[in-house]
Amino acid sequence: MHSNLRLTLDRPPGRVLLRLFQRDPQRARKEAALAALLEGRVPIARFLHFADSNPITGGPYAVLEWVDGVQLDHLSRAADPATLNALGVAVGDALAHVHAFRFDRAGFFGPDLYIAETLDLGRTGLLQFMHQCLRAGPGGERLGHALTDRLFAFVEQEGQRLDGWLGDPRLTHADCNPSNILLRQIAADWHVAAVLDWEFALSATPAFDFGNLLRLPLGGQTAFVGGVVTGYGRAGGTLPAGWRPIARIADLFAWSDLLGQRDADAAVAQDARQAIVALLDKPFDD
Repeated sequence: MHSNLRLTLDRPPGRVLLRLFQRDPQRARKEAALAALLEGRVPIARFLHFADSNPITGGPYAVLEWVDGVQLDHLSRAADPATLNALGVAVGDALAHVHAFRFDRAGFFGPDLYIAETLDLGRTGLLQFMHQCLRAGPGGERLGHALTDRLFAFVEQEGQRLDGWLGDPRLTHADCNPSNILLRQIAADWHVAAVLDWEFALSATPAFDFGNLLRLPLGGQTAFVGGVVTGYGRAGGTLPAGWRPIARIADLFAWSDLLGQRDADAAVAQDARQAIVALLDKPFDD
């Protein structure tokens, strides 16, 4: 969504990240406000400078600290169960700190982190959003009519499970995939160096982040999932009964959104299709 350039300066702090925001100036200011809120409480790339405009592109830009680390998706590919568990503990700890921020209602943030637009994240809200993306929008054509009908029937029957994790809205990253999580090893322990890319963050249910994080293949690694649960609990996070099915259903918001994008490519549509088929064929095995 943005242009990101690594710069090496001839004076401290040395390496930095230059981000040129290319869409929605309000969202850029929201990211800057989030960085100020999270600094010192959640591992992030700190904003060193932010401005609403620049003379080159005309849009907002920011200078962020450069964070050294390895993306979770890279680390997890060849990791043994013990390492996967340790990575999960570190990620669960970071997520608990993200979700410690509470808001009075669910919705999208304005530039100053007030709730500019409230959201229904329950069964009715999911069905309405799916209709917008899959029936009024192009997503149903990509998914196929038979599978789209199966999906609607499933949410009609099981969507009320979302109610088990809707109260007490929390800060939610909403793009919590392994490529946005940097880790580093200090002595024998793994730590999250930074959670990156907060442009989609909102006040919502933590189920969004767990659904995204625990997509396959990583979500099929028992050692990693167990580590996430351990780290989350140790850091003060709580998980409701049946949390994994809730998270998988909540992830349908994201898959529907991806399918409904006008410029969604074939690979994204195939990933969405595979995830939805897996959910419908075996929804509550975990």
